[in-house]
Formats: sequence, C-alpha cells, structure tokens
Amino acid sequence: MKRSFIIFPAVATLFLALSCGSGQTVQGNPQVAAAVAEVSVDSVKVYIDELVSFHTRHTLSTQTDPARGLGAAIDFLADRCRRWAGAANPDRPRPIVEKIYYTVGENGGRYDRIVDVPELMVTLPGTKAEREILLVAHVDTRVVDVMDSTAFAPGADDDGSGVACLLETVRILSGIPLEQTVKCLFVSGEEQGLDGSRHFAALARSQGWPVQAVLSNDMIGNTRASGTELREDHKVRVFSESNSGEDTDSRQLARYIKEMASIYVPEQEIVLNYRTDRYRRGGDHSSFLREGFTAVRVCEYCEDYERTHQDVRTEGGVDYGDLPSYVDFDYLVRNIRVNIAAVMNLANAPACPANAVIANATELDNNTRLTWSPVLGPDGRPDPSVTYQVVCRETDKSEWLPALPLGLSDIVPASDKPEFYCPLSKDNYYFAIRAVSKDGYPGLPAVAK
Repeated sequence: MKRSFIIFPAVATLFLALSCGSGQTVQGNPQVAAAVAEVSVDSVKVYIDELVSFHTRHTLSTQTDPARGLGAAIDFLADRCRRWAGAANPDRPRPIVEKIYYTVGENGGRYDRIVDVPELMVTLPGTKAEREILLVAHVDTRVVDVMDSTAFAPGADDDGSGVACLLETVRILSGIPLEQTVKCLFVSGEEQGLDGSRHFAALARSQGWPVQAVLSNDMIGNTRASGTELREDHKVRVFSESNSGEDTDSRQLARYIKEMASIYVPEQEIVLNYRTDRYRRGGDHSSFLREGFTAVRVCEYCEDYERTHQDVRTEGGVDYGDLPSYVDFDYLVRNIRVNIAAVMNLANAPACPANAVIANATELDNNTRLTWSPVLGPDGRPDPSVTYQVVCRETDKSEWLPALPLGLSDIVPASDKPEFYCPLSKDNYYFAIRAVSKDGYPGLPAVAK
C-alpha cells in the first residue's frame, strides 16, 4: 500500500492519505491532523521545567509545602487541567478534574510509614461514552536510594515526559468533541512498586469502567543509550504483553498505534516490542494487564542509565541525573503526537466487532468465508453507518497487511448479517475484521477464529 501526505498552508486542511487494496483512498481525518499539529514544543518545555521546579515528586515527599514535593506537583497539574476544562467547548461535556487519594505503607514494601497519597484523574467525557480510553503517566520521581524522599529528584524524562504527554493531551482534546471518553491518569507510587496504577486498575475493575484501551507513557523523551552511545530520535517502542499468544488484544492495540502513527506522524517509527516490558523493569500498564484490561507501554527506544534513578552529580567526568537539558524535545513532541493520533481515532471509531469466525473452518476448500456480529447503534439495532474492513497476514508475520492480496476488495458494507468471502486459503492467512465509522475512523480489529 502506498502512503503519501500533502501539506497545505492551513493546518486544518492537512489530509494524509493511504490507498487500500480496494482502490479506494482512505483519508486521514483533518481534525486529527490539526490536533496532532497543535502539539507545541514550547508548551512541553514549560511543563517539564515546572515539574522539575518541585525539587522532588517522590511518593513520600511533602504534601504540605506549596512549592516542593508531590502535593505541590499534583496541585499544579490539577490547576492546569481545571483552567483548560473551564475554557473547553461548551457544546461538549466539560472535562472533570479529580484528586484521588489511596493508602500506602500498610503492607511494608518501599515505605517507612503509612500515608494517604494523592494522584489525579482528568476525564474528557465522550458524547456517546460507551467505552473509555485511558492514558497513564506517573508523577513521582526517585534517586538512587528509593527511600530518599527529600533529595533533588528532577524526573524530567522519568516520567516528566509522560506527564507532559498527558498535559498536552488534556490541553488539546479539551476543546475537541470525542465520541468515547478519554481519561488521563496522573499516578503516583510507580517508583515504589506501581501502587498508584494498581489502585486505579482495581478501581476500574470494581466500578466496571468500560475500558477499551490503556496507553501508559513512561520515559518518552530521551534519545541516547548510555554505554553504547547509540542515538535514535525517530523510533519509539510500544511494549505489548506476550503471555497468551500472538493475537492478544494488547497486540492489536500496539499494531493500531503503529498504523495511526504511519498516517499522522510518518516521521516517527513505531517499533513493536512483543514483551510486556524491559528486563528488570516494569511499568504502570502491568497493573492494568493484571486486572484483565488491554494495555501497552510507550517507551523511548534508547535508555540512558546515567540519567534515570540517579542522584544529580558529576562523577569521574560523567554527568548524572534526570535533568531537562537531556530531554530531546523534538523527539518528545513526535511521541506525544503519536498518542493523540491513536487516541482520537480510537475515541471516534466504532466498537470492535464481536463473534468473528471463519465460517468454513471445517470445510476442505481453498477459500475463506468470514462472519461476525454487526456493531449496534444507540437503538440496539445494527448501525447502518458502519462499514467493515477485512485485514489479513501470513501465518509467520506479526503485522496485518496494508491491503488484501490479489487486489481483492477489503470493504464490507453495513448489514444485519455481515459476511466476507474471498479466494484466499484460510490455511495460509490469519484474518481479522474491524468496523469503520462513516467519517473513516477505523476501530480495533477482531481476529476471526
């Protein structure tokens, strides 16, 4: 499939196009393109400088000092988001900013006392609000001694970069109506053991949040690999869990992020990493995976161990510490754009089709016939505005082909009993179906089994 993009003088007329096997041209939505272009390097720099100014954001740091510690940082984030919420489009539901507390230290671990710890949830309500997409980043920071709650722990990249991503998402999407709800979770307790995300994941499970996808952004602003001196500023990793097969929902989400990035942020390559996380490291997406949610981690391609979890110092001629001067802001902006492109498309796309099956799986022939349940509209009947797209891949490949082989059409119109037939052997390909909105927003694919 050929991909191209045309840039016109006005951002609002930015269209990105890719051609499908059916001969149709699917245009990237101009509203998404405009939102992606709105990500500002100047804004992102200000966010990170402000976060670093709190000296430390350690989970056990002060909550009463107005200028230092986790309490001041959470208050700053809440104030920023409330201002954007107040200026939001009055024609859409207003964003909701909530400070939430949970208790740590009751079971020991990386705590020397029992304390109630704050975190922040910003909800951008959808106009339909059937499903929710969660964006996650951790506010807290640390130095070498994970129990040191007073030392200077700037956390510019880990995870000021992820927090900046969520802030910019709130700023931009507060003014854009989305069909599905987006929640930005600014969590604490990550460095002490993923406690803040564990609290939110348990809350989501107990309260029955209709979570469709979780994107955790943790360290997305560094481009240097310590030790090897490799530098990579146009690749970002998306980790998806690998414990239950090739076609888990988290794998589908990771592939979706890559596809949306190829349309809206083509200069940034998404590297699919089919592991839950890095060796000896873990992230907040793991808390949601444990609760059965679809979750991935977005993370820089190179890691600098002279920066993260370090005391700020110079030793043996080497500078240590997670300072803003080591963040590649152009790289960070591209990664924020990747998030916004994926979130906006997913928030406006139809639900994933259910009951996708290979209907002729028991027949000895060289064809494939697929059936699935139609996506339903608000009236509980099959939505007549939804079309379907069939994708496939060979059995030794990990990513869906951009078009069906042999020039076959991949578009199926709305129907009460949707069906797809093609002269491709079910023995040679995996197939999946996804719903596409009338405005061209594609949903997550459902693998036919």
